[in-house]
Amino acid sequence: MEERVKTSFIPKSSLKVERSETRSRNPLAIVNIITGALLVVAIFGAGGMYAFEKYTMQSIASKKLSLERSRAAFEPATIRELARLDARINTGYSLLRQHVSVSQLFDEIETRTLSSVRFNDFSYSIADASRVLLTASGEAVSFNAVALQSDAFSKSSIITEPIFSNVNISKTGTIVFNFSAIIDTSRIGYTGAAVPSSTQQ
Repeated sequence: MEERVKTSFIPKSSLKVERSETRSRNPLAIVNIITGALLVVAIFGAGGMYAFEKYTMQSIASKKLSLERSRAAFEPATIRELARLDARINTGYSLLRQHVSVSQLFDEIETRTLSSVRFNDFSYSIADASRVLLTASGEAVSFNAVALQSDAFSKSSIITEPIFSNVNISKTGTIVFNFSAIIDTSRIGYTGAAVPSSTQQ
């Protein structure tokens, strides 16, 4: 049986080369498209930033001009006078806040002192910015009166840490003692009101 030889006039090798060349060009085209798109976006972005910067500068200049006009509407001499007045008011308030009203302290002692107790030789010294040390001597009709007086002072919001010491019987039969306490100056300042006290009998 005779074998037939198949012949073809289509060059197979050349087709393979062309197909491979076509395939190799496709990635380059995609890269070119992406690059072009990024370039367009960058151009628009740069234009937007320039426009925004220009708008911002114009807005700042406009507000600065408005501020200068507002300042010019006030007289500089009046502004300086108001500033000096404000400084004086603040200084006066600071002095009043630090000043202690001794009259409020004596009112508290008078209100809290029992009729059966008498104090002598009051003195006080400043312990720190918020506390004053009060010392005194006194006498009472009995030991029970001293105990009641200690209880009365312990209820005060101004007289804190009351201490009765050296309690003895005098030659006349009365009870003598020494007294010390810490005064809360924040409660007796000119800017604060002392807490009302009930009268002790």
